Amino acid sequence: MTPVMWLALGVFLVALEIVIPGFVIFWFGLSGIITAFFSFTGIIQNEIYLWILFFVSSVIFLSLWFGLFRKHFKSEEEERDPTLTNLIGKCTAYIEKGRPGEVELYEGYHGLTKWKAESSETILEGEEIQVVEASGIKLIVKKYN
Repeated sequence: MTPVMWLALGVFLVALEIVIPGFVIFWFGLSGIITAFFSFTGIIQNEIYLWILFFVSSVIFLSLWFGLFRKHFKSEEEERDPTLTNLIGKCTAYIEKGRPGEVELYEGYHGLTKWKAESSETILEGEEIQVVEASGIKLIVKKYN
């Protein structure tokens, strides 16, 4: 591939990150841009070595991002789903720490009202609850005062 093709691939992958979020494809795009630089300057001319550079640099960038840097850029607010937070409902199946139960929300979310739920406190069937956060397909709840 020519340096222009490597550059086009890199820019395309970086731009694709906008459409497919997750901050993974970006690192492949950055590797494509770096490979274009090495190809353009003539530091590496062999096509096989350029592909090796592309894949090795991608793995290095991904490892650095997920292993070291990601936790420094991620806030606790990003981890929580604010959509369900503070919704009110009632406990329909006994909940205690380490033993999930079920809740029914008064206000549905995308038509769903019944959810699996966990809590750090014991909540009896029929007690009102408030959603603290969503954890995957389970809700983390507390007693509603």
